Amino acid sequence: MQAFSVALGKVIKPYNRPMGGVLGIKIGWMCDLDKSWDLCLPSYSFTRLDGVSAKSNVSPGYNFRFARYFKSANGSEFRTLVKAYGIRVDVLVYGNAGKFNIIPTLINTVAAFTSVGVGTVLCDIILLNFLKGADQYKAKKFEEVSDETPTLGSQMYKSDQTLAGRADEKRSTDSGAFSIGL
Repeated sequence: MQAFSVALGKVIKPYNRPMGGVLGIKIGWMCDLDKSWDLCLPSYSFTRLDGVSAKSNVSPGYNFRFARYFKSANGSEFRTLVKAYGIRVDVLVYGNAGKFNIIPTLINTVAAFTSVGVGTVLCDIILLNFLKGADQYKAKKFEEVSDETPTLGSQMYKSDQTLAGRADEKRSTDSGAFSIGL
């Protein structure tokens, strides 16, 4: 409270006549919650919000007018115009607090890696080098293909399927393609 009265005096005092004012108090909290709560202290700043200058002296400060209406004993009406001065205080509290947590960090990191395609490369590295069945994975992933082109009558182009239907027994090499068998 003492900081408020000192700030109010500094902001309002330079003006010799009564005119009120609008005082802005900004309270900023910047806290690192990984550290002690004792280190999480606010910072205060005070400023005059109403425009007081030599150029615009129409009605400086914070003031307003209101009238009180009365009737005299003889029945005539009269009014008293009052110009009231006041101090309005606007308080703005802002801040930022954060605490490190490994779970959101890991989730965001993995999401970033998978969005750029690094996830598949990382999985391949792990599967090809560090698992027990790495040889089987390598054999399936990197099938050897010969450079020789097969001849037209070779076994590769023959199909066990006919127009009448499939052979009785399915094989693991059956791709499901249907051939007329010319």
